[in-house]
Amino acid sequence: MKVSVIVTTHNTERYLLKCMDSIFNQTLSDIEIIIADDASTDSTPQIATELAKTHENVLFLPLSTSLGPGGARNKALQQASGEYISFIDSDDWMDLNYLEVMYNKAQQLNADIVTCSLMREYDYITTSPVYKCKYDQDYVLSGEIAFRIMTNEYNYGIKFLPSALNKIYRKTFLTDNLLTFPEHIFFEDQPFSYSCTLAANRVVCVPQVVYHHYKRSGSIVQSFNQKNIDDMMTAYKMIKEYLQKNNIYKKFRFNYYSSLQHFYNLIVRQIFEFVPDEKSKKEYLKYSFIRLKEVIDIDEYIDFLSSEELRKHIQPNITDTTIY
Repeated sequence: MKVSVIVTTHNTERYLLKCMDSIFNQTLSDIEIIIADDASTDSTPQIATELAKTHENVLFLPLSTSLGPGGARNKALQQASGEYISFIDSDDWMDLNYLEVMYNKAQQLNADIVTCSLMREYDYITTSPVYKCKYDQDYVLSGEIAFRIMTNEYNYGIKFLPSALNKIYRKTFLTDNLLTFPEHIFFEDQPFSYSCTLAANRVVCVPQVVYHHYKRSGSIVQSFNQKNIDDMMTAYKMIKEYLQKNNIYKKFRFNYYSSLQHFYNLIVRQIFEFVPDEKSKKEYLKYSFIRLKEVIDIDEYIDFLSSEELRKHIQPNITDTTIY
C-alpha cells in the first residue's frame, strides 16, 4: 500500500460518512483505511462495521476501553502497512487529490513529512476562507528549521502547525524513531509533533491541496473542564523530558517557552469563552497557575521574556510609560 489512512472516531456518527467519502474518492490508488474507534457509545461502531464489510480496503479497529485519540492512533499504527501514514479526524475531510499530491511529493523529494494548507470549516458560511496555514509554493525544509517555525522562533512568512492532521509521514521514519502518541490525554499532537519534526531530515510544504478541519461545538477545543489544564501540563512535561533526554533542552529552551506560552494562552481563552460564571473562572485560573509551576522554571521564563513583555505582566493596564 502507498498510504495508510488512519481515521480516529469517537461518537461521530453524524460526520463519519462525509469524512470517509472524501477518502473513498481519492485519486490515489493503493490505499488502506483503518478506522480506530475510541470506545464510541453512539452508532459510530455500527457504521464503521458496515463500511469494513462493503470496502475491502477498510479495516475497523474497535477499542472497548477509551485510550484517547492518541491511543487509538497508536493501535492503528501497529496494523498499518502503508509506505506513508495519513491521520484524519472523523469530522474532517480531504481534497480529493490530497493523498496523490502529498504522496508524489514525498516520493519526489524523499521527504519524511509532507504537509499542506489547513482550512477551518464551520457550521455557518464565512465571508472568506479561514486558513490556519496556507502555502503558495513548495517549501523544502530541514526538520530543525520547520521546528523553529512551528515554535514561533522564526518568522519566515509561513506557518508549520503542531498538528498531525494536515500531514503524511513516512512509516519507516515513525517506526525507526519510535514515534508514537501519548495516550489518555488531549493535546496529544504537541509531544508527537515536537519529536517528529526534530527527528525529520526533510520536511516539505505543498500548496496544491487542502485539509479541511471542521470546528464543531462540543469538540475538545470547543469545551472546557479541568482535564484541559491537566492534559496540557502533561503534554509539556513530556516535551521537556524529550528535549532533556536528547540533550537539546538548552538549545531549544526558547522554543519550549514560546510554544508553552502560546498554548497556555489558548487555555485562558477557553476558560473565558466556555466557563460561564466568575467563581469558576477564578478557580480554573488559580488551578492553572498552580499547575504551571510544574512546567516552568521562573528564572528561565524571565530570561525568555523581553523587558517589555515582563513589564506587561507586572503592569498590564499601563500603556504609557512616559514620566511627566
